[in-house]
Amino acid sequence: MRPATPPGVAGVSVFEVPAAERGAAHACLRTPAGRPFVPAAGRPQLALLVLGGDVVDEVLVVDRGGAGLELHTHGAPAVAAALRRAFPCSAAPDDAPAAAPAAALLRRALSAEQLDLALEQLAAPFPDFLQELAAAAPAARAAPGAAALGRSAVAMALAAPARVVLAGAQNAGKSSLFNRLLYRERALTGALPGLTRDPVAELTVLAGYPYELVDTAGEGPAGLPAAAAAIAAGRELRDGAFVVLVVDRARGPGDADRRLLARADLVVANKTDLPGAPWPAWFRCDLQVACATMDGAALRARFGAALRRLRGLPAAGPVGGPAALDREQLAALAALLDRGG
Repeated sequence: MRPATPPGVAGVSVFEVPAAERGAAHACLRTPAGRPFVPAAGRPQLALLVLGGDVVDEVLVVDRGGAGLELHTHGAPAVAAALRRAFPCSAAPDDAPAAAPAAALLRRALSAEQLDLALEQLAAPFPDFLQELAAAAPAARAAPGAAALGRSAVAMALAAPARVVLAGAQNAGKSSLFNRLLYRERALTGALPGLTRDPVAELTVLAGYPYELVDTAGEGPAGLPAAAAAIAAGRELRDGAFVVLVVDRARGPGDADRRLLARADLVVANKTDLPGAPWPAWFRCDLQVACATMDGAALRARFGAALRRLRGLPAAGPVGGPAALDREQLAALAALLDRGG
């Protein structure tokens, strides 16, 4: 038995049961009424997964005939751990070869744009492109190599999430913006300063590109040591990240905002639905939003477009030819272009 879905917490996990383990799997399945389970080829069936005499989960069983079974379980780690104990091969072996970057992207894709890119790259394998480039004369590599480097910059931005850290003063509305961009109430919000303590990170897709969005504690009076530690933790996460400075438009930029301005990649004026305070002409503003009143889809679209402009990226999707999807592939391309005759 082996997992057919990527590792991690999810709503559903799928396990493939080879024909050789069909009997052992049948012994662990019961009908919802508790009777022995009899699979029906080609028809999904609900069943109870019983391990060690205990009902572990309600699963969906798909009989693939000679190819074995599929068990569609809930994605809780406890279910996967119970299956690993009952079927030692249910975890991928440590020495299993890693999937090619395009195949790995296909399995973990968060958006239609990532799927389209993965399918494009599977149809035009990057290793084959490198072989063709290596066989060409050094002078003939320059143009196709430069084009591949350009495609790779876009493809890698689409393949791997970039970190975006929301920073700013306390009560600027960072957590509200964070929740609206995720379409769910992931972080605590309210009028009380300092509600956000530990940084909260979530993956999302904005304008087709993947991001690790991070909500951090607001800059301001620390008070307790725990609050000071939370602020420090947020500052550490800014290294190597795109920093979005969120400013309360109703209050205008304060001392904390002025200190953060030089480090900010994007400045967002929030709460524009309220009467605005004076805004210095020298204090830039890249985007104005009103988390409390804006349509969520419109907010995500505007925020994602602003990030895409900041990064100089085109519309997300296929890149028009073979491209590197990770740093190893990019290094192989760069080494080939640097190679002399």
